Amino acid sequence: MKRRRLGRIVLILLLLLTVGLTVASRTPTGQAALNVVEYRVRAWWWSLTGQPSYDPTRSGSFSGAIRTADGQPLAGAFALVALVRGEVYQARSDAAGAYRVDGVPPGRYVPMSGAWGFVETNGPPLTISVGQERKGVDFILPVYRPAPVEPTAWAVGPTYVAASDFPNPLTARRIPFTFTLDSLVIEGGQFYLPDQITQTLPTIFIIYPSPAINWSNVSAAMAQEGFAVITVGPDPDRGLDIEGHVRDFRAVFQAWQAGRFAEMAPGAALDANRWLLMSGSFGSLMLFRALRDLPAAPAIVSVGGVSDAFLGIQSLYSTELKIPPPYDTYIAALGRPDRDPAFFFGYSPIFYADHLPPIFMIHSYGDEVIPYNQTTALSAALEARQAPHETLLYHDTTHYLDAYNPTESTYLVFRRAMAFVRAYIAQR
Repeated sequence: MKRRRLGRIVLILLLLLTVGLTVASRTPTGQAALNVVEYRVRAWWWSLTGQPSYDPTRSGSFSGAIRTADGQPLAGAFALVALVRGEVYQARSDAAGAYRVDGVPPGRYVPMSGAWGFVETNGPPLTISVGQERKGVDFILPVYRPAPVEPTAWAVGPTYVAASDFPNPLTARRIPFTFTLDSLVIEGGQFYLPDQITQTLPTIFIIYPSPAINWSNVSAAMAQEGFAVITVGPDPDRGLDIEGHVRDFRAVFQAWQAGRFAEMAPGAALDANRWLLMSGSFGSLMLFRALRDLPAAPAIVSVGGVSDAFLGIQSLYSTELKIPPPYDTYIAALGRPDRDPAFFFGYSPIFYADHLPPIFMIHSYGDEVIPYNQTTALSAALEARQAPHETLLYHDTTHYLDAYNPTESTYLVFRRAMAFVRAYIAQR
């Protein structure tokens, strides 16, 4: 009787756990938490048994065609599968939309296809067998159309004095702003202006990886260089919902286009034709994802950014790199590329490098959080496509450039970034 009762209790607990996990997985934050748990279990198991290895002589392939929604062949589109550790097997379609991916280790995968201007799309799961080709793995890619954002309840001010000792003692005007989007109050946005305005100002948009106020020193310094600086960071109410953070930035950009920021700054004229995008660290995930929703940007500055989400997962499982907590958790929260490769493709600008505006990439050799191979990989892709770009790799031991405790590298990066910004702003 006791065993039967204990069995019922265990069964009830398992059912409750299953229901809880199912409910949690239906929200972005809940799914992210489950992804982290699964990663921890896998990493622990592999620490006992060793990571699986693959024999390149024992592989299979798959092939098919990629078309648009109206049935036209789509040339230059990617088809790929990925392993749980992020290794990618890929090919691009030819003029007839045909492709073939070779050298795939045997196993079960979710294939995907993607191209600039189209919705990246996962296909039905398939099994790859040694020495065999799976034919007829076709994709139809719909044209991408951004969902509208309709922010409300804008609140502005008051105006503060933002003091900074970087790169020299200075002050700028700082105006906080908030708004409501998707039933959430989005707080933390900061708008910076020079103390003295003598000309029409170009605008720098910055997506920071943490609350924008944490970076006030460098934002104020850029304002005093003669720019209007609009800064945002991830809102805590969004949690790990990256798409939600992208929507928040789109709302801010849309407000700038509508002249709302010009209204916030009496006496300051903002040039609607001269603007530039900047991001750092995980903020680059939001910036690159937002590119498809914005007018063609004149240029980008990326500091310690992510260019290949698949490569980020590879770094997470690397035996040579050690991504420290909590950053390993952030990467693990993205999920499994073998199950949802379309998600990772969407956050990997390396796949659409030929559609990027001129970009200045800055990275530290000593970066343990986002290894500098993210920048060298994108630099190589841009070089192969003869796309305009600059790369600055520097020696430092940190991931973040701290303008409150600057080093020589901090000053170097600031000078080079401002020179790049001026060069491209001047061309507009």
